[in-house]
Amino acid sequence: MPAFLVLGCANFYGRALVEQLCAARGAGDGWVIRGVDKVLPALASFPPATLELFETFEYRMGNLRSAAFLEQAFAADQPWDAVFNFAAEHKFGQADGVYAQDVHQLSVAVAELAARHRVGALVQLSTALVYARATGGRCTEDDATADANALVASHLRAERDVRAVAGLPPLAVLRPALCYGPGDRQNVVPMMVSALLSRVAGEPMPVLWDKALRASTVHVADVARAAIAAAAHCRRTQTTAVYNLADPGDTTNGDLARAVADLFGVKPDFQSAAVNFIAKRLRVEELAEEVNESLLGPWMDLLAQHNIANSPLSPYLDREHPYCRLEHCPLAVDGSRIAATPGLDFQYRYPAVGPDALRPIVEEFQRVGLWPSIPL
Repeated sequence: MPAFLVLGCANFYGRALVEQLCAARGAGDGWVIRGVDKVLPALASFPPATLELFETFEYRMGNLRSAAFLEQAFAADQPWDAVFNFAAEHKFGQADGVYAQDVHQLSVAVAELAARHRVGALVQLSTALVYARATGGRCTEDDATADANALVASHLRAERDVRAVAGLPPLAVLRPALCYGPGDRQNVVPMMVSALLSRVAGEPMPVLWDKALRASTVHVADVARAAIAAAAHCRRTQTTAVYNLADPGDTTNGDLARAVADLFGVKPDFQSAAVNFIAKRLRVEELAEEVNESLLGPWMDLLAQHNIANSPLSPYLDREHPYCRLEHCPLAVDGSRIAATPGLDFQYRYPAVGPDALRPIVEEFQRVGLWPSIPL
């Protein structure tokens, strides 16, 4: 009887993972799936179908920083075939101490428990933001890394110290690029909010940076499917591996902007060389502030017009968001290794970002009352 433990099952990535696991399980009850997180599903702004899905597997809520709760989360009558650590923090703009606790300390604690409970395989969700600037091509798993900010530094430290845990089971470290899909709130959604505001104003959507700069993307469903396939492969082969996750579309700034603009029926307006020249010379903090001040007011007004009193969605770009650093450090990620690994059995189902893949994001947010009910 296959048994899977998902830590962080109510966040953006973990939700997609339990959806894929439940789809693979089908109607039968032969699989054991336990999800663990710190929030009530009813308070996570899930659509009805997702709330119903959470009723079909065991869900435990508690403080993931608590050693006692994590121990209880691992306790089971049979060994776990795979443990997925999707609980590490990926939100931009948190304090250093938050990343220390919710990325590094949590990941090491999970790895130690995985070793003690002799799980079949451990999957650690990291980030592709770890790479130093690419020199022409796309970054592979073997390229140099750099501590660009506290979020990245914590994930790199977690990767290193997890590998050092004594008795560690087979390990797959996943490094996703800019991830989009239902439930995304911080990666592609800020640009989508900007596009909606441009549509309402009857203006083109302003886009910073050169359209040729790489901004590698991956759909969250492909991240989830990759995690399941990598866990099975590492367990079967008793190996440890690192895999980038980036679709083969080799997304550029222009590709992403056009996909978003097409969804909202607006024209992307790539800024002139003069505007980009000025933007390049602003500090990242100054650039983020300029962008945020121009969009936050109109967004709040639009929400009020549609009687949305509280929405977690925003055009706000934290200075750690890769888009703020795109000119200085393009997000150029080669995600081909996982698809080319013999016996792993994974291919990207979303080979390139496009308006059809972005549409469900908005439609879901509209259903749960977080996005203005303006037809696409």
